[in-house]
Amino acid sequence: MGKSIFKKYFITCSLIILTSILFLGTAVTVTTVQITNAQRQMLVRQNADDIAQAISTNYQYMDTTTLSSLITIYASASDATVMVVDQNGKRIGISDTKMIFNLQSDTVPASIMKAIKSGKGYTNTGDFGGLLTTTYNVAGAPVTVSNTMIGAIFVFSRADTLALLVYYILRIFIICSLIVLLLSFVIISLVTARLVRPLREMSAAAKSFAKGDFSKRVPVYDKDEIGQLASAFNNMASSLTSLEDMRRSFVANVSHELKTPMTSIAGFVDGILDGTIPPEQQNHYLHIVSDEIKRLSRLVRSLLDIASLEAGSFTFSKTDFDAAETIRRVLIGFEKQIDHKGLSVSASGLDDALLVNADPDITHRIIYNLIDNAVKFANDNGSIEINAAPSDGRLYIGIKNTGMGIPEKDLPFVFDRFYKTDKSRGLDRNGIGLGLYIVKSTLLLMGEDIVVKSVEGQFCEFVFTLKLI
Repeated sequence: MGKSIFKKYFITCSLIILTSILFLGTAVTVTTVQITNAQRQMLVRQNADDIAQAISTNYQYMDTTTLSSLITIYASASDATVMVVDQNGKRIGISDTKMIFNLQSDTVPASIMKAIKSGKGYTNTGDFGGLLTTTYNVAGAPVTVSNTMIGAIFVFSRADTLALLVYYILRIFIICSLIVLLLSFVIISLVTARLVRPLREMSAAAKSFAKGDFSKRVPVYDKDEIGQLASAFNNMASSLTSLEDMRRSFVANVSHELKTPMTSIAGFVDGILDGTIPPEQQNHYLHIVSDEIKRLSRLVRSLLDIASLEAGSFTFSKTDFDAAETIRRVLIGFEKQIDHKGLSVSASGLDDALLVNADPDITHRIIYNLIDNAVKFANDNGSIEINAAPSDGRLYIGIKNTGMGIPEKDLPFVFDRFYKTDKSRGLDRNGIGLGLYIVKSTLLLMGEDIVVKSVEGQFCEFVFTLKLI
């Protein structure tokens, strides 16, 4: 099993913090040692210059005792060892007699004396040209009288005390680092757990979705990216819930639409075959059977259209034709239903030819579906209005019916798959919620559009466009 996001994030952040602390500790330690060492070198150099200047100034008044006292005083004040040599580098005096045992010779190497005689002085950290057994910060300065060098002063300060400084720095640093790491681990754990919690909840909800339970929702804790993801997840869950409800409704509607005509067809055909229906009534029932077969054919065609639209294989062929003639032919096909409901039909803009560039078969089906809806949902003795008006290179065709209209809350969904405003099947007994979806989808494929206008309890109107030629 792979590492969880919590472990990955925790380990990554911990490594970054640990690496940063190690890098910072190394940089601080090295910098501190370098600065301290530089300061000590500057200090011994200053002490060497001061002692050399004091001897040069008071040389005529000094004897061996006075010189010894002077270097002892300076050595004590600077916590260092002071050594005096003559112009040839031979030791004359030293403030710490114990250091004599550390010196391998009582004569300073010629290379060091050459640096002193050049007037540049001498500053170094090391073993003093191989004379010392341990490392010292050493500085030397010439003693001059009347511009003539008569000797030199050397100041020694132990450099191995830096190791002790490094030890204390590292000890304090390690203690502070452990405290910082502990606090960081606690904070990272809390923050990571908070970040991962919505993801875990989404994972659990997704598993519920896989089992068919779409009721789970993820709490939104913040408005950051994770919170936005949780909100999007909840919106997706709501869409899935709605889609599942529509799917179930679709299955129920399709089952009803298939069962009802097939039962009628089977019953009437069996009645004709076994003689239950007398010969003089057979034509009547055969017409009913024909109508039911046409109804099944329309249902199957709608389902095939849905499959083609979703697969992206729906095709159409645009040609020039008269839209007014298409509207008139569709209206004639609904004459019986219009008369049965006592509807009045009015049309405007259809007197002259309305030449458009579109797929004539698809346009016929669009107009058929919209007029079918208008007739179906119009109130008895109500009216249907068909208006066609050109504007900006487009023909706007509106089909309006009086009646119950569409509730405002349902308007955003009327073009969705399987959506039925008449869920009780009181008026829409033959629909499965695909007609308007197919109308909208095919119009969009042709580069056109459709809108719906409605006032509940008064009217409903669909207006779509076709390209004029």
